[in-house]
Amino acid sequence: MANPDESAHMREELPELLFVERAAVVDPVTIEVDRPGAMHPRATGFWRHGDFYRVIKIVETRYEVGQTFYRTVTDRGCVDLRRFRRIDPHTMRVSAAWEVCADLDAVEIPRTR
Repeated sequence: MANPDESAHMREELPELLFVERAAVVDPVTIEVDRPGAMHPRATGFWRHGDFYRVIKIVETRYEVGQTFYRTVTDRGCVDLRRFRRIDPHTMRVSAAWEVCADLDAVEIPRTR
């Protein structure tokens, strides 16, 4: 188990991130998950325009009716991902769909003591 003083010291040195929306987009993506058969798998990466983006960290999760938003730091920048329910009009079957809904800039703000 980590020393409480050590973990407090580590938290002090990590910068705060301020996210600024650069562009609102609607880009369908194909998600890679860690446990495909699980009830709540964790996104580990996604394919966008033929390029793979590896998820480094999900900073924030926001739930709304029928959809979930994930503020995500990837190896190619920061984005907001949206997971929503899609209904096939012919079969009326519901499935999950994912899209990038915003490109973000992250600005580091040093922590004050």
